[in-house]
Amino acid sequence: MKTIDRYILKQLITVTLLGVMSLTLLMLLGQLFKELHTLLVESGAPPSIVFDFIIQVIPFSLTFSVPWGFLTAVLLVYGRLAADNELTSMRMAGLSLWRLSMPAIGMGLALSLLCYYINIEVAPRGKNAMSDLVMKAAMDNPRNLLTAGGGETKLDGVRLYVEGRNGDKLQGVHIYPIDENGAAKNGMSGFAAMHAKSADIGEFDIKTRQLSLVLHYATIEHKQGDAINLPMIEELPFQVHIPIRTRRKMKPNRFTNAEIADELAHWEIVRDVTIKDMAEYNKAAEAAHKVGKDPFPCAANLWSAAYSDSRFYITSMRKKEERAFRTEGVQRASFACACLVFSLIGVPLAITARRKDTSTGFALGIIVAAVYFVALVFCELSRKSGGITPYIVLWIPNVLCAAYAIWQHAKAKYRG
Repeated sequence: MKTIDRYILKQLITVTLLGVMSLTLLMLLGQLFKELHTLLVESGAPPSIVFDFIIQVIPFSLTFSVPWGFLTAVLLVYGRLAADNELTSMRMAGLSLWRLSMPAIGMGLALSLLCYYINIEVAPRGKNAMSDLVMKAAMDNPRNLLTAGGGETKLDGVRLYVEGRNGDKLQGVHIYPIDENGAAKNGMSGFAAMHAKSADIGEFDIKTRQLSLVLHYATIEHKQGDAINLPMIEELPFQVHIPIRTRRKMKPNRFTNAEIADELAHWEIVRDVTIKDMAEYNKAAEAAHKVGKDPFPCAANLWSAAYSDSRFYITSMRKKEERAFRTEGVQRASFACACLVFSLIGVPLAITARRKDTSTGFALGIIVAAVYFVALVFCELSRKSGGITPYIVLWIPNVLCAAYAIWQHAKAKYRG
């Protein structure tokens, strides 16, 4: 490596580290407020959860902070070299613009490989750990689940809305029965919904996982044909079952590439299974087990597990989710190329800055980077389409940016 390469690379590494640390801190604060504000302020979760959350959110934040930090470094370093006429001196020594860009391009390639590893392994695990951490805090103390602000809370068999909360006192509680898939249904004895002026959160029985509520001035909707009755009860005890979470939500950004391949393989096995038939086989196995007619001792347990497993995959991974899983790997690879693309674009944009207008290249680079990320977001919408379309569209931002960078290099050939 020549002295000139070490000179440029040293500055790029220093500024990139500073940029990544600054951007990671900003994203960390945003995630802390978004995910933990309700738990810490309204629900009384232990402050120790903050440290665990920070450990998990940092890897996820690197997905975005590394490309942005590196782009900032390229613009600042090469912009300063151009403003101080150092690039002019290097050009007079016989070095081409592409040759002077090699330190940035080499570092951009290395960071793209790092980002790809983060995207396929580190970020998904961090994202899932973040979700599990918040859920664990709620499961350890189910009172944390009942948060105010208009958002819904889905529990076992019911969906709740809480308008306000002060400690264990709830205001404006609305309860709706739901089925296994989360769809609305009529509850026991025609119960369609409950609306309470206020409610008190009672004890949680950890053995039965039942959370007790006492509803005050509760209105109960009963549907009888086309008529709706609204009897009111001054004080009504109500219990909600809090199930133990055993499976991850079917969101591809929470799975590593290897796990996505396993999920898709499992989905291929059960996609043609009929839930109704599986339920009947499970019911027959349980009946045989009760009268001691199992073909082998664990048949009933096996059918129960098979029924539960197939029902989860068939109801959870619908056509849209399947497409998202199949295109997740392509999206991650495309996004990981941001650092390489920014190294190509950043150098010619940075050297457009002059002593009297040092912010031009920097501002233009930020705009180009913003357009790049917005384009990636819009291209993700193509993942809902079938066929080969998503696999092509997801790479369009990188192709366009590379072409733009080559054009800018040609224009800036004699600058600096």
